[in-house]
Amino acid sequence: MNKKLLLSALAGAALAVLILGGVQASRSMGRLGEPSSVAVQKLMTPFAVDPAWVKSGTPNFRATETARSPDGKTIVGQWACDGPTTFEWTFGLDETVHLLDGEVHVEYLGRKFTLKPGDTATFHHGTKATWTVPEKAHKVYVLHHPGFWAHLRQKYFGASH
Repeated sequence: MNKKLLLSALAGAALAVLILGGVQASRSMGRLGEPSSVAVQKLMTPFAVDPAWVKSGTPNFRATETARSPDGKTIVGQWACDGPTTFEWTFGLDETVHLLDGEVHVEYLGRKFTLKPGDTATFHHGTKATWTVPEKAHKVYVLHHPGFWAHLRQKYFGASH
C-alpha cells in the first residue's frame, strides 16, 4: 500500500512539474518578439560610470542593448570605449564578453591577460576587474542574472570566484 501511495505521489508531482513547465514555456513564447525579417542597426549611446572607477584617462563609454530574454535574466548588447584609459569595472551580473575590435589589458582575480579581437572572457557577478584600453575597445556582451541564491551567497559570504 505504501509503495502505491509513493508512486502515485511521484506521478502527481511529475505531472505538476510538466504542466507548470508547459505553462511557463507558453508564456515565454508569448513574450518573444517577432523573428527578424530585416537587419536593424542599434546605435550605441554614451553613458557615464562612477568617476571613482576611472584610474586614468577620460574614457568615452557607449553601449546599446540588442536583445533581452522574456524573463529579463539574460541581456545581450554592444559596448565600446575610447582610450587611452584605465578603469575598474564592478560586475553586477555574470558577464561574458567577446572582443570585436581593439585591445584590452585585464587584471582579474589576481591574473593578467589581454583580450584581442576574437577573444572571449567571462566575469562573475560581485567581482571587479581593472581594464586598460590603450586606444579603443568594442565588444559584444551577454549579461546573465545568476539567480537569487548566488546573490545571497555573494551578499553574505563575498565573491568566491
